[in-house]
Amino acid sequence: MGVNARKIHAFFGRCLHTFLLHGTVKAYGVILEGTVSSFHTSHAMVGFIFTFQTSVASMTAPVVNLLQGRLSPRIVAVVGGFLASAGFIFRAVIPLTALWQLLVALTITGLGFGMVNFVTLVCLKDAFGEEYPTVSTLSVFSTYIGICTLPPLLEYLTRNFGERVGMLVFGGLTSLLVVSGIFTGVGGESPSDKASGNMPSECTMDAEADKDDAVPVEKVRQECDDMTGHFSLFTEHREFLFLFVSVILAYSSFLSWSIYLVPYGEYLGLNPVTAVWLSTIGGIGGFFGKAFGLPLLRRQGLAIPLGVIIPTILMAVSYGITLFQDGLGILAAMSVVSGFSISLWACILSAMIPWTVCDYHFKDAIATLAFFSGAAGMMGGLITGAVFDVSESYRYSFAMLAVECLAGTVVSSLWYWSASESPVKKPDIEKNPLLN
Repeated sequence: MGVNARKIHAFFGRCLHTFLLHGTVKAYGVILEGTVSSFHTSHAMVGFIFTFQTSVASMTAPVVNLLQGRLSPRIVAVVGGFLASAGFIFRAVIPLTALWQLLVALTITGLGFGMVNFVTLVCLKDAFGEEYPTVSTLSVFSTYIGICTLPPLLEYLTRNFGERVGMLVFGGLTSLLVVSGIFTGVGGESPSDKASGNMPSECTMDAEADKDDAVPVEKVRQECDDMTGHFSLFTEHREFLFLFVSVILAYSSFLSWSIYLVPYGEYLGLNPVTAVWLSTIGGIGGFFGKAFGLPLLRRQGLAIPLGVIIPTILMAVSYGITLFQDGLGILAAMSVVSGFSISLWACILSAMIPWTVCDYHFKDAIATLAFFSGAAGMMGGLITGAVFDVSESYRYSFAMLAVECLAGTVVSSLWYWSASESPVKKPDIEKNPLLN
């Protein structure tokens, strides 16, 4: 795998984004109970609002997809980094007296992360081409560095200096996205550029087509849209429906686990400092999940059963055990298993996007998955909190997550039995005359 400046920046930018986005959301579990008390509101409302950061970041993907067609990726990334940092600084310098103010701050941060998210994903795909699944998985290791480190950091800052100082520190860390954004696109020609001639990789109908035969991007997109409509992503790549449902379930489960794990530990009798370390332990489990997932990227036939079906079963079992056992050792083991399983699940699902759709539909697939998974994550935080408000027990909240994981098992099993020997990489040529 050759290395150039473009590859280095694309990889670093993606790592920085995932570290900050998921690490800060996981840290919100530290302040969830305090936020409920200070605003005299419900867990459902606070859980719903806390998911706004990642949900808005995901749901803005279709808009960012259109925006990037009119502005350079560098401008989108820099503005996104500025907004992500501004949301944290807003929470640090302005005393929040109403929930709507917290909602505004998290929406600003989410918009910023959403702009950076889309740019870093597409830049990673363009820079590494066929190596994208492996490199994408490697970059997500930074997610679990954030999960391991940022919750203890926020707990320390909140306990010694107050929550507003913690938000100020998060704002300073997030401002690094602005610096990273400045260098977006720096470097030489990517593998995908070389393959596609005068067309961007995400719009290329055939990566090995002769340059002289390349069709202008806008003409290809217009003709394809006229022919297959807005559902071409699903009609041309039927396996994408299974991937779509699996990603929605995975993201909803991940966000609920992220926000409510630390409060769950406190509910079961752990002191706040010990409960925070459940997050760190879960992050360590996530490292092992990614390490286990890397070899599966070269074995597509094993990816679904070992990387999707088994992790959903493990998560359901780990959540179910805590309904009957609540010792520190049991909770620590549950954190490791759930962190490992969620990490492996997300690793394989992310890597299967370019295996399941063609280059032309890659950006559409990213935007579609991001929007609907963001909406699912938002509802997951709301419903998980509502279950606690009604039952006054986090045990029932995590029992619901176990059921959600079992639903993922069913979907992924149907996916495995219906899939062909190798995932469809290109649309059906007979149905798309542009590919003849």
